[in-house]
Amino acid sequence: MAEAGYSFAVMPPHDHVECGICSAGGPAALVVELAVEKAAHVAARLAHGEFPDGLDPAAPHLIIACDTVAECGGEVLGKPADETHAASMLGRLRGNRHRVYSGLCLWPWSPENREEPLDAPVSRLAVSELFMEPISDESLDEYLASGQWQGKAGAFGYQDRLGWLRLEKGSESNVIGLPMELLAEMLAAAGYQP
Repeated sequence: MAEAGYSFAVMPPHDHVECGICSAGGPAALVVELAVEKAAHVAARLAHGEFPDGLDPAAPHLIIACDTVAECGGEVLGKPADETHAASMLGRLRGNRHRVYSGLCLWPWSPENREEPLDAPVSRLAVSELFMEPISDESLDEYLASGQWQGKAGAFGYQDRLGWLRLEKGSESNVIGLPMELLAEMLAAAGYQP
């Protein structure tokens, strides 16, 4: 976001926000619901006076929240719990097309209206499609040993420039975890400029 010219402060929601959320609507509905829940959680923390350094508590703010998952063959692939889980995910993706879904939520917040959004929150979805080459077991083991899979939906980071992932449709920034093109469109529609 800094590269796009926006000033911002980071305030991640607590891990428990994602617990217990599942959606019968599949990965698309899931990531949008999670993004809205994350934004609501941050708004509640602001309402209770919890502000990150450099954020003016007397000013209105726009909360931006995002959640990303991968999906292959109908199976939602979030962040792996451990290396064994990562190996299972990557084994599922190997030699297959898959999708990356990101839900994005903009939640206007104001100190005068602490408990509710200043305006209605807006949420949207970005979807990208990738293909993972049928890499060798040796290459897969090397990647797992590197630890680069940690904290990444689908157990991979497109930003790591892995030679065995190919973007076929959609946004590179979406695959990385924050769909910048969609965010810029949403911010412009809401009247925000860098």
